[in-house]
Amino acid sequence: MGDAMVRTHQSGELPGGTVVVEVLGPLEAATVGALRSVVLDTVETYRPRLLAVDLRRVPFMDSIGIGALVAANNKAREVGGTMEVRSPSPFVHRLLQITGLTELFGLPDLPDDAPVSGASADLGEPRKS
Repeated sequence: MGDAMVRTHQSGELPGGTVVVEVLGPLEAATVGALRSVVLDTVETYRPRLLAVDLRRVPFMDSIGIGALVAANNKAREVGGTMEVRSPSPFVHRLLQITGLTELFGLPDLPDDAPVSGASADLGEPRKS
């Protein structure tokens, strides 16, 4: 299991501005605690209008990572803001699509034939030949 690092950037006046949370590394049981604590503390403290979670450097995510994103979304809504996921890796994007969360996180669906690279894990979908 790898380590995940979380960085935050703020833009605009807070409260009411945007907080970008950038995640680097896999989001799984061993690493998700960093994301959860940073996001929940940041949202409670700064009450951003928009919480943007950048997942471009997340090669793998499991159900624990999905749960952390849902908790972050709920916390953002609790303080009157919204949350969006930005630039997920192809694997993470496909996982969010399969679980029906792309719309919740402001993402378009991927085409059925879009390549899923990175984590090379089988998501249980039959491959088209």
